[in-house]
Amino acid sequence: MILYVYAVTAAAVMPEVEGVDRTTRFGSVEAAGVAAVFSSVSEEEFSQDVIDRRSGDLEWLGAIGYRHQDVVAALMKQTNLVPLRAFTLFSSEEALRRYLTENAELLRRILERLDGRQEWTLRIEFEPQRWSEALVGRVESLRTLQNEIAAASAGKAFLLRKKLDDEKKRASRDAEQQVVAEVERRIMEKLAAETVAESRERRDGAFPQINVLIQRDEESRLQELREELGRAYDSEGITLALSGPWPPYTFAHV
Repeated sequence: MILYVYAVTAAAVMPEVEGVDRTTRFGSVEAAGVAAVFSSVSEEEFSQDVIDRRSGDLEWLGAIGYRHQDVVAALMKQTNLVPLRAFTLFSSEEALRRYLTENAELLRRILERLDGRQEWTLRIEFEPQRWSEALVGRVESLRTLQNEIAAASAGKAFLLRKKLDDEKKRASRDAEQQVVAEVERRIMEKLAAETVAESRERRDGAFPQINVLIQRDEESRLQELREELGRAYDSEGITLALSGPWPPYTFAHV
């Protein structure tokens, strides 16, 4: 048997949900003032060779990921924690105890920083047509080109419109990042929060998002800020979707 470890925790607690092995049997190891919660799993099912071989099995990976997340979310309701990524494996309790002992100072520091905090995600979505039109108001060179189109002959205006479309595509990425920076600045002004912004490129084609670490009692203020920003950006075709709370993966740097 090997250990599938879900999280390092401030206290040795047991979740009341199903683990990755489809049982509710969990164990914990304590060392140097921190603990870790795990499931004992079969090496035939969770060895690195098996994981590599099943890396394309989305149904299996999804099921493991779902149960992993469920356990971490249940633990988060009971104690402060450092969530670990799916498929964090240790060969034995002794190996896990050694890891906790060797990294105890760092783990305690992270647990202290995360104490009483939750991670939320603010996704910034751009409606293509309205955002394309709004770019002209944001980018001076596009406004200049639009004014040239308005004053040009039909033939020249046709060519300039093609140029405008090309320039909008180039300007859109920088303008998106400008919006992300504006939103991130508003969050830090309103809340005692840590933030990590992720661009569209970093997230492989998805909308950009801002991960926010806040105190649990600041949720309502974050909701209010999302509504304020939604109203402010609506005319540009920008909407903000808030989701959470999540275990603080983004801010748990082990």
